[in-house]
Amino acid sequence: MRTSTALAAVLALALTGAARADDPPPPFAIPDLVGPRLLGLSAGIGAPGGNDSIYLNPGSIAARRRYSIEAGGLFDRRGSENTDFFGSSGVDSESAPLTAGVSYQRAQNGAYTGNIGHLALAGPVVEHFYLGVSGKYYSLHGPVPVGAGTMDAGLLWQVADLISIGVTGYNLIPISNKAVAPLGAGAGMALGSDTSFQVTGDWRADFDRLGKTANRYALGAEWLVKSLVVLRGGWMHDEVYDTNWWSVGGGLVAQHGVALDIGYRQSIDSPSAKTFAASLKFFVNP
Repeated sequence: MRTSTALAAVLALALTGAARADDPPPPFAIPDLVGPRLLGLSAGIGAPGGNDSIYLNPGSIAARRRYSIEAGGLFDRRGSENTDFFGSSGVDSESAPLTAGVSYQRAQNGAYTGNIGHLALAGPVVEHFYLGVSGKYYSLHGPVPVGAGTMDAGLLWQVADLISIGVTGYNLIPISNKAVAPLGAGAGMALGSDTSFQVTGDWRADFDRLGKTANRYALGAEWLVKSLVVLRGGWMHDEVYDTNWWSVGGGLVAQHGVALDIGYRQSIDSPSAKTFAASLKFFVNP
């Protein structure tokens, strides 16, 4: 009798452990907001970027000359739980010595809902060395309502034609809500060219979202084929969500200044956790 009871207890414990292992990671959170390019790539802190670099490294938006407008959405699924973001952004590095970037996002169906605004300014400090800051304002409803602002600061160093390095500090002004704006830092490197083939690698850390330091390590690659089709892929080890992710993405670039980007990410450990993002871009004077 005792043996059968012990076996039943061990079996129940094993089943409980298996169920816990199959539990999906927590829903997508506001500090992890990215666009489709960076979602598919997984790593982009050290790479010259598009509009979604406003969220990851504001310094990198000044590394390329362009005037671009973008609109799109991000859709996160955790089984039956949904978190959605819709918004638009613009980056202008042609009209003035400083590059300006602005973004508006509407958060829906998640733990926090409401409005998120970014205003980024970036420019060269010396040749090939770009510094940027991004002011952020949150007007959100949730477990602890938020109506406050903070800022990120980032730099990008174009070491050589095919090598760039980036460093960013996140949420450098405390707003007493670690779920929305945790203090963080990151660094990354890109090898290659964003106009042909590029490999990227990142490290990023949240210092207080979980009450301790949680790290992320990511690798990605993107390939521009015949100046028309973009192919992307990436991988991330994520201590914040306690999982590993794989990601893919792609895009189409038209010669008259319109581009479509998509990105997809899924948990390797819990396939029901998945995120999809898409955007339509317009380039003025392409």
